[in-house]
Amino acid sequence: MWRRWLARLVWDQKAPGSSPGTPTIHTSAASVLRSLGPAGHHLNLMQKLYSELIGLPVFDEYSSSPLTLIRDIFIDPENGKVVAFAVKNNRIIVPLDVERLGRGLFIKDQSHIVPTEDVLRAKEVAERKIKILGSRVITQNTKIYLGRVVDYEIETRGMMLVSIHVAKTFLFFRFQEKIISYKSIIRIHKESIIVKDARIAAREKEKAAAPSSAFAA
Repeated sequence: MWRRWLARLVWDQKAPGSSPGTPTIHTSAASVLRSLGPAGHHLNLMQKLYSELIGLPVFDEYSSSPLTLIRDIFIDPENGKVVAFAVKNNRIIVPLDVERLGRGLFIKDQSHIVPTEDVLRAKEVAERKIKILGSRVITQNTKIYLGRVVDYEIETRGMMLVSIHVAKTFLFFRFQEKIISYKSIIRIHKESIIVKDARIAAREKEKAAAPSSAFAA
């Protein structure tokens, strides 16, 4: 059904020599359909930015047009897991009910769009009002202000936060932009995120990359 919705977006474009009423898919739409595969299998996109997910349409197996749009993402501040995708009217979709996530979020049917209060952890996270986006980022020991979170990235199969994009801002300008791995995050508070100092994070990265003594020459 949703494949027909994509086709209708470009119905008025005809290929040379085609008969009247024969739809021709625009290159961009055709590439979307090819990437979804013959049975609509999920795209092979392992990581997506928050900015790419917000506004993404939600489909089910029976709809030819979007049911709703993703409006927010609830991240568990304790472990970085995606708790839910928020849509309109205080309703959510939990990761277990997501069948595919690529150019759209696909669920089996509308019954998987549920009130936030029906899912305990999602309700708790929503009530704490802890937002990743816009949070101030500060180093643990040196208390250096690195900027604010301007975007973040999640891994779409494991549904985990993998990195935050941090920058200092002035009016409409961004500067000193950096990407900080979730492994460097120590604690996520309501309005701030505490991260490891750069030297500590670098040393830990070097240790992780170094060969073990068992294989040393």
